[in-house]
Amino acid sequence: MLVLRNEIRTQLNHRSAIHNAVEVGTNLMVCIAQDCCKGKAAEEPALVKKLLELSDSKTEHLPSLLPLVSGMPVIITQNIAIELGLINGMNGIFRQLVYDIDSVSTDSLSKTFPTNTQYVHKPIYALVEISKSKIECNL
Repeated sequence: MLVLRNEIRTQLNHRSAIHNAVEVGTNLMVCIAQDCCKGKAAEEPALVKKLLELSDSKTEHLPSLLPLVSGMPVIITQNIAIELGLINGMNGIFRQLVYDIDSVSTDSLSKTFPTNTQYVHKPIYALVEISKSKIECNL
């Protein structure tokens, strides 16, 4: 679906993720942006709150809160490894978020998401299935 404003796209993506989490019977996971100011991690609560409230149009189109549900479609938005076929525009399927259990909270950061949402403050990496890549894998 094409929309004219980033805010609408963000709202549609959030609603879709919430719907998908309900459909598969799992809690929604939301990754929280790791913002920096002058090369240092933003840690002051008031500053962090202000940064999380910025619209995507003010953050180089990077979301402050990224909802994830296993099985949801994702798109690579920059070339990662051209020789392996991990290129801008490649479709994939999000499978799993890997994180330290200590980095998860259920303290609500947004009224957009359900109360059982798990907020991941420092994810380690995401596992994404990309069927058309040139990577050989026997998992």
